[in-house]
Amino acid sequence: MPVTFNNDIMPLFKQFQAQMMWRFDLTDYEAVKANAQLILNRISNADDSGYMPPPPFDPLTQDQIDMFKEWISEGYPQ
Repeated sequence: MPVTFNNDIMPLFKQFQAQMMWRFDLTDYEAVKANAQLILNRISNADDSGYMPPPPFDPLTQDQIDMFKEWISEGYPQ
């Protein structure tokens, strides 16, 4: 079953929606698609601009990060 935004990606980020302030809505398909590389850098801690999700939340698991990467590589299925 392919990774889709509505079934996999949006629910992953929705859990943090009330506690996090971002420049865009992490539950909005177009916003996440347009900022996918920035989000990937944040969730994989690949840059030093701030980790996502921030403490006290646990980091995303490698499986969750891989799922996000798969969603990108599959062309951002909605």
